[in-house]
Amino acid sequence: MLNSVTADASWHPKSDRKAYIVWMALIWAGTLAGFGLDLSRYAGEAPPPPPLLHLHAAVYTVWLVLVTIQIFLIEKGRISLHKNLGWATAVVSAVMVPLGVVAALVDMARQVGHPDYAPQFLGLEFVDMVAFAVLIAAGLLRRKDLAAHKRLMILAALAIVDASFSRAWQIMAKVMLPGPLGWWATYFGGTALMLLAMAGWDLWRRKRIHPAVLFGMAVLWSCELAAVALQYSPAWKSAMVALVKAWGYAG
Repeated sequence: MLNSVTADASWHPKSDRKAYIVWMALIWAGTLAGFGLDLSRYAGEAPPPPPLLHLHAAVYTVWLVLVTIQIFLIEKGRISLHKNLGWATAVVSAVMVPLGVVAALVDMARQVGHPDYAPQFLGLEFVDMVAFAVLIAAGLLRRKDLAAHKRLMILAALAIVDASFSRAWQIMAKVMLPGPLGWWATYFGGTALMLLAMAGWDLWRRKRIHPAVLFGMAVLWSCELAAVALQYSPAWKSAMVALVKAWGYAG
């Protein structure tokens, strides 16, 4: 499916450059809103967050900065530098997956005994890493098809920005929507709007959705459905209670 438009001149990436900038700006806005609004709570936690969580946040930020720089290098025609920096982005991407899993376990271990302790939430964090890894791998494999490659990198960012969007929503709206559908909307509503915007752009410009976007929708929505199912599964919750207990390390 991802190979079907490689030679199609109508998908020339130059015509989509401004769209990539807008999409990345929205991701940055969601990130800054979510974690910016939550910064005082995070900084005031007692005991304070361990260094590993600071490292996780730093690596995530570095990854976003690298992808953003990549977009602007293409905008300025610095193709060679873009390619060289791409390998650094690939290395940071590879680090983010295990680091994200470990950070999730450490953070959950810190919450044991807290009234809001919900180890089943690890399902969301784990599937985010699965979606990110799949989309990054697809982006690297399709790096010679620039229209597909760029879309896949934006989609990979959407796989991990849901936490930012949901934090911003919960802090500003101060409401948790009820039921599985409400839970999905709370945690994935922002990424759903971004996906629809990407699809809408393609439909507006070319009357069809790029296969990379369709692929990203399939990956992200499949993982989101899995996260919802795990969140409401008693068996999964019991397994995560056991996993966190066995893990034990809280930083």
